[in-house]
Amino acid sequence: MSRVRTTPDATRPGHPAPYRLLADYRTLMGVPGFWRLVTIGMTSKLAASMTGLSLLLMVSSTRSYGTAGLAVSCATLGQGLTGPLRGRLIDRHPVRPVLLGCLAAHLTATAAVILTVRGGGGAALICSLAAAVGASAPPVAVMMRSVWHGVTTSTTLSTAMALDASLMGAALIVGPVLAGWLSLSFSPLLPYAAITVMTVTTVALVLANSAAVRAPSPSAGHWLGPLTSPPLRRLLAADALFVMAVTAVDVALPVYARQAHAAELTGSYLGSLAVGSVVGSFALGAATKRLPHRLKLPLLLGLFALGCAALALAARLSPTAVLMVCPVAGLVIGTLFAVLRTTCGDLAPAGQVTETMSWLSTLDMAGGAAGAAVFAHLADTTGSPTALALVPVLIVTAALIGATRARSR
Repeated sequence: MSRVRTTPDATRPGHPAPYRLLADYRTLMGVPGFWRLVTIGMTSKLAASMTGLSLLLMVSSTRSYGTAGLAVSCATLGQGLTGPLRGRLIDRHPVRPVLLGCLAAHLTATAAVILTVRGGGGAALICSLAAAVGASAPPVAVMMRSVWHGVTTSTTLSTAMALDASLMGAALIVGPVLAGWLSLSFSPLLPYAAITVMTVTTVALVLANSAAVRAPSPSAGHWLGPLTSPPLRRLLAADALFVMAVTAVDVALPVYARQAHAAELTGSYLGSLAVGSVVGSFALGAATKRLPHRLKLPLLLGLFALGCAALALAARLSPTAVLMVCPVAGLVIGTLFAVLRTTCGDLAPAGQVTETMSWLSTLDMAGGAAGAAVFAHLADTTGSPTALALVPVLIVTAALIGATRARSR
């Protein structure tokens, strides 16, 4: 006797189509100009990820590492402090003159800092010009997040932000490797040639893309811009704590490797953490939108806290145990970046998406700087396992703030 089939046919009317992991990505690929947008996003992120190490290696070729590190800090500070202003200019003025003005100032400052370093200029001048390089960087990478918000639907936006997070993770892996190889194998100036080509190319592609070159917002709004929104301010605070936690793990792991006499595993720790983040953001990008919106951010932060707690426990066992846990601890990092960017765009006031995303990037830098400073000191003075054990406290705090934001939305 033949078996009676009781499973409903998913193709019949009234039954949803079966879920496929890559279906959302295939839908996203149907967005007009998808590959152009991906190219712009990846190229802009790759150029940005090369800048810090390229500046460090170029300045240290003629100056001390202390001066080189200070120059990198000045460039980061210049970029972070002026990010919201450049985003506001993009939102409130025509895109073409703003981008071309930023590009001209950026190329001029880059050439000036190179000539100053090679010509034996003083440390104060080098640091000032480095700050100008960061302050004038064309905000292409931030613009692309607002472009994705404009060209996608509610169905594909989460997937687009997951893809953006994956591209950022890949750029953070490839960019420093490429910058180091070009600088150390050929010339400290060669990475800047590559960065310049990529920066000019991305600006040209953006200006040729009708989705990016949109009309400016007709209303100036409050001088605080998007910061007038209490839910958005709480989201930015949660983002800063989350990035602080991620950076804390990044700085505590190398210290642990040195303290555990396993310095050769430092690259493997950070690499496996990054690979876990990239794989997780790609795999979970299509699934996170199926979570209840009010629970999405707190749930993912809770999973990240559990992963970091497992990492702290593994640090008390053996260096090999830490290596095994690193990919698991990093699994939701990329997805969290994507969710934060998606939610930030949802909370952005009309006509202020780019400025809102710029504030998010600025808080990323602030959280990263605080995490590096605080947890490097804690790992060195109290021991890296203790420092790692404190990371979940930051994440839980971010989750509580995120839950408050979700309830008040």
